[in-house]
Amino acid sequence: MSFSAPPHDANERVALPGPVLQRLAGSDLVARGSVNVISVKAIKSWAGEWWSDKRNDVWTYVERKLAEHLDRQDMRARISDSEFLIATHHDQGLAAQATSVKILEDVLTHLLGVADPSEMGIRSVVGLEGGEAVCKRIDPAVILAARARRDSVRSPVRFTVDPADESRRTPVAFTTAAGAALRVDFTLEHVVSLRRNITTAVRIEPMVTHLASGRQASARALTKLSDRDVAFIDESTLKYAAVFARSAQGHTTPELILPASFRTLGTQRGRDLLTGTAGLSLALLRGGVMIELVDVTRGTPAGRLLEVVGLLRALTRGVIARVPPDKEALRVLRDARLAGLALDASDLSGEAAKIAMDMMAFGRDARGLAPMTILQGLPQDGFFAAAEQAGLSHAALRANYPLGKQAAA
Repeated sequence: MSFSAPPHDANERVALPGPVLQRLAGSDLVARGSVNVISVKAIKSWAGEWWSDKRNDVWTYVERKLAEHLDRQDMRARISDSEFLIATHHDQGLAAQATSVKILEDVLTHLLGVADPSEMGIRSVVGLEGGEAVCKRIDPAVILAARARRDSVRSPVRFTVDPADESRRTPVAFTTAAGAALRVDFTLEHVVSLRRNITTAVRIEPMVTHLASGRQASARALTKLSDRDVAFIDESTLKYAAVFARSAQGHTTPELILPASFRTLGTQRGRDLLTGTAGLSLALLRGGVMIELVDVTRGTPAGRLLEVVGLLRALTRGVIARVPPDKEALRVLRDARLAGLALDASDLSGEAAKIAMDMMAFGRDARGLAPMTILQGLPQDGFFAAAEQAGLSHAALRANYPLGKQAAA
């Protein structure tokens, strides 16, 4: 027996006990997308008039599954006779939702024999108002389908985009201040939670090619471009991102990670570009867009970095810093309240043993500095096990697509 669900785009309100409300209000868990409500109304409907006799057994089994899938510091509370609130400290967005889906899936399968997605009542808490949680219903079918999909070719977690709209924004070409002709193509990397084995973010990757030689420019070479040239690449990335941000609005989708230079976003003009790009409203930026600062090094001024990160945090879902495999580069980030730290595989070189040591060192040195620690740009998914062994929370495969056939704009 199924229960009727309201439309996916309708917000609902759920009353919260005072102690639960106080704990949530004193944290950033709601803002991070780490709080969800699961419902066992499907079991209550099946039990009918026997619910009052059976509910204690149901509650006991739910609590057993909560203890099995949650960490000790995670918050869990029964907020009605058929609803439970879950708040995860290490998971956010789709990863937190995946945890809730797994718990409810186990409960329904055990007690009803099957976990029908249409009967899985799961809502994300998006706000707190007047002693109540403001909730948005999520689609568990998206999360169930996205498990164990690590690459952008096979992953069903996609943004629905008009191909004509996307093609108008990639590739683009420009001439640098030094007179070199460059072309920028964009690919997408799926960032996978190693703990939950689900895509939780999609990262835009600009691929810059020298038109004269056909060779792709390395990340290190891009840092040598002039401020104007770097800003052009960043602006093109923002315009490309706007296509996906608009398509994701109102749906259960991964967060969007936008790489950009600290040189660009460290200026008022760069931040105006972020908020002024057509299609990237402040609501969209705050709702599910994270900025990845790609050129943070040991020479980045600490005070200035903390200031810029604070400004960007107010405009977006959060800030990720991409850092080299250098312990000193992490020192300036200790007080930055970052959403994540990223190490790109293109920054690793040498024999396999040295690469493994660099990965382990990054996992050790980054521990406790940010909720997410990401090893991105991996050449194959065999490295996922190494990333997990290094204590990292996320990993991503580089999408090495061939250059598009269309002419650059």
